Amino acid sequence: MQNPQLYLKIGDGPEFNIADKVQGLRYLGDNSTPTINNSYLDVPGVDGSQLQYSTFSRYQIAANFFLRFTDWQDFKLAKHQFYRLFGQRKKIRMRTDVESAIVRYVYPTLPEIKPSQDFAHDALITMNFDNPSGYRYSLYRSNALYNFKSGNMQFGELGLDSIPNYHFTTSSFRLFNPSDIAIDPYGQKHDLQVVCHFSGDSLKITNASNGSEWAYNKPANNSDTVILNGISTTLNGQPASANTDYGNLILDTGWNDFTVTGANSIDITFSFPFIYL
Repeated sequence: MQNPQLYLKIGDGPEFNIADKVQGLRYLGDNSTPTINNSYLDVPGVDGSQLQYSTFSRYQIAANFFLRFTDWQDFKLAKHQFYRLFGQRKKIRMRTDVESAIVRYVYPTLPEIKPSQDFAHDALITMNFDNPSGYRYSLYRSNALYNFKSGNMQFGELGLDSIPNYHFTTSSFRLFNPSDIAIDPYGQKHDLQVVCHFSGDSLKITNASNGSEWAYNKPANNSDTVILNGISTTLNGQPASANTDYGNLILDTGWNDFTVTGANSIDITFSFPFIYL
């Protein structure tokens, strides 16, 4: 069986295979479990508790490594290089060859590294990575699917026979969210960008599937770029939330049915990473 591979991107640096950075190091795989925190309200004199809300919390990813070395000097060099890599205090993008199009953004906690026993020439290392978001993400954003090619998505990531569209020029359209949860920029601070070009007196986008909507109440022409980034709006790169109704859009899991009113012509792109548990 082929050895699993671990690819890391530290900060703004280039992605690399961990086995190429530490001599004799082999990645053995990792294990993690999503964590849900439930908050309850206890009412005096009333049996039981009432659920208030559930949140996905940060969790740890236990990654296992095997280190082979020839002598004590090689061990000390490999150990130093390992700590040097992970001691940069920067966010790390983590992915494997098994799920090559799914990433996690993590922070390391440095492990103890020592030979498996006296006079041994190997070491087993378990290193915990903190995943503060509690999520996994698609490697590519939704609008990158325009240039779909092998490797852009995880096998079975969309669960569809064809690649869905995230660029629309008609007043009604359907958008597919393959995430495990709804994309909610206001309630959960999720990453969602809606890039709009339109001509007309105003623009209103409504998700009929859940009732969420956002309206831009000023005229624009097709050369203008209006972007709803989460809950903030810009016009040609300048703040423009005052020109809106301060609404926000939510994407349910699966298909979402949209309508657009107020504009004579539209060109709208939805850009977001898919979120997985």
